[in-house]
Amino acid sequence: MDNFRKIDIDQYDEEAISPEELVESYPKAAEQATAEARAKSTEVRGLIGRSDTAGALALILSDYPYGPTVEEAKQITLHSLLEIVNSTKSSDISAAVKAISIDQRDALMKFLYKGLQLGGEGADGVNCAVLLGWHERLTEVAGTGCIVRVMSDRRTL
Repeated sequence: MDNFRKIDIDQYDEEAISPEELVESYPKAAEQATAEARAKSTEVRGLIGRSDTAGALALILSDYPYGPTVEEAKQITLHSLLEIVNSTKSSDISAAVKAISIDQRDALMKFLYKGLQLGGEGADGVNCAVLLGWHERLTEVAGTGCIVRVMSDRRTL
């Protein structure tokens, strides 16, 4: 009796919009995206060692991987961002956030939400208190418009 609930009625609609039509796919192949994410991760560690938080954020948040085809690259990028977040003093967060562009602030907010999503699952390197501190400082600098742009963006991490 409940089988009718599992029927995909959109398959019969000629005007139905698929997710692929709403959002362009990530332009790079999965292998290339993973290689670039690993290279950025190595460079980020060097920038963290030199206490260049703004430079590390700018590097990792520029041309970040998104979409369902580059899962490994997204995980590497998230792990690198969590390294940056966890190694930054709370007094340096505002200056680092002010130093990056608006698009990079939006990307940072996406990654913060992704980290908070994983926080309850015992994931390595995820400290929800630290992520919430970053969220607070980012919202102070970027405003609530940053949250709205992230929530309405269809490119998912």
